[in-house]
Amino acid sequence: MLLPSDAALYRRIFQLQDRGRIADAERETERLTDPLLLGHVLAHRLLGPHTRATVPELSAWLDRFANLPDAPRIHALLLSRLPRGAARPAAPQLAELPAAEALDEEERFVLLPPQARNPILARAVADRIRAEEFDAAEAAIARTRGLDPAQAGLLRAQIARGLFLRNRDAEALAAATDALRRDGAMVGDLSWYAGLAAWRLGRHEVARRHFEATARAEVATAARRAAGAYWAARAALRLRDHRAYVPWLAEAARDQRSLYGLLARRTLGIPGGFAWERDTLGEAEAQRLLAHDGSRRALALLQVGQRARAEAELMVMGEAAASDPALARALLVVASQAGMSEVAIRLAQFAESGDGRPRDYARFPIPRWAPSGGYRTDPPLLMALARLESNFEPRAISPAGARGIMQIMPVTAGYVTGQRSLAGRDRHRLHEPEFNLEVGQRYVEYLARLPAVEGDLISLIAAYNSGPGSFARWSPTVVHMGDPLLFLEAIPIHETRRHVQAVLALSWIYASRLGRPAPSLDALAAGRWPRYTDAEGGTIPGAEASARRR
Repeated sequence: MLLPSDAALYRRIFQLQDRGRIADAERETERLTDPLLLGHVLAHRLLGPHTRATVPELSAWLDRFANLPDAPRIHALLLSRLPRGAARPAAPQLAELPAAEALDEEERFVLLPPQARNPILARAVADRIRAEEFDAAEAAIARTRGLDPAQAGLLRAQIARGLFLRNRDAEALAAATDALRRDGAMVGDLSWYAGLAAWRLGRHEVARRHFEATARAEVATAARRAAGAYWAARAALRLRDHRAYVPWLAEAARDQRSLYGLLARRTLGIPGGFAWERDTLGEAEAQRLLAHDGSRRALALLQVGQRARAEAELMVMGEAAASDPALARALLVVASQAGMSEVAIRLAQFAESGDGRPRDYARFPIPRWAPSGGYRTDPPLLMALARLESNFEPRAISPAGARGIMQIMPVTAGYVTGQRSLAGRDRHRLHEPEFNLEVGQRYVEYLARLPAVEGDLISLIAAYNSGPGSFARWSPTVVHMGDPLLFLEAIPIHETRRHVQAVLALSWIYASRLGRPAPSLDALAAGRWPRYTDAEGGTIPGAEASARRR
């Protein structure tokens, strides 16, 4: 992309600026013949610790380079240094690649058109449910005039869910059944929680009808419909209707990436059908890369060793990628080859929208790092946790302070490693990928041996998310009748319930990619509690006894 002489100059300029030799860097900048990365060089200088940027310098940079990824930081710094009463320049508008998160399985308002949403009412209902004021939540819905029937159904499904999660099954079934009569059968979540409540009450014929309605619901995600179909198959089996069992499993298996879709496919012996074939750069894609300034800058930044800046350039190419499928495919190849996992995950959706071909290799990338002590824990489990926790982003920091790829709290890191400094001055080490993976692996091993977990995989993942103390408090309250799938659906903490199901599904997908067995998938498909396994497939003594006690 750059001539060798300019590439060498750019590398030297960045190095000089990192060392605080700003005057030398300025002299070297004068020698550049290709200004492709000049905006990045100047931003690196202005935002660095060795320069106090002036208002004129910051303003001049924004005038020339407002489309670069550093523009929001430059703008914020400029605002902080403007004199009182000075005109404030408009904020730069960058189109970042949208996050490619799976749709939340229980918050469905995004399925509604904007004119059908009432966010104020939704917050009020959620507040009442948290306070266990279910009658007040229903009253708030009932007195709202002109409410779209679909949103009314979704809100009443939250009431039924709240009752079910508090083991008030008869009330949950009554609330959902009444809402289905009132708001119509199009809302899958109403039928879903009616079915779960009826199942736990032992009313399997009633549960079956509701699960079948979930599978056919208009307002539901594909994953929720797959869940309804899978549980309809379970109900048919419980009722000895063997002719209906396989058709409902086949219906669930149509959703190839969700927990219940994967379970159905394993039960039926259908291969996973993942798309692990990588894209390659054809002539059209290469031309699109060279025609776009942002992609040219990204390639040049990779050439001079500025990987983080290259990643930032790709991250702000959302508008271009959305409107140009060929460019999206080309950027995806670049991001994948450079190991930019989060960018590749986000770009995959644009490439798929262009030609309809799945990009599982990009959605479920293999990290380029391994734990510093090697893998002792089953690699698909660690990769699933890292993929869900951070999208393999080493710099990630959660609002609570969890850090790195495995999102480890510094205090936890200090405890499991015996290095107390990780909770203080050495917490920066948690952003080293290999070390973070090693700490995460040790934490998984620690959790697996806790008395409250004792090798049970579902319990381990739940404890990883909610914390071992919290898990020990709420897990005995879950009414599951020895059924691991019922336990999954009855976890009372929404984030943990979603997290456990997502990690299980991701671990099965990574097992497929790595060509490894998926014993937890086999166990759940057979109705057994899945166990934690190490990298060699071994289990913790006592895990089977623990599963029998459940």
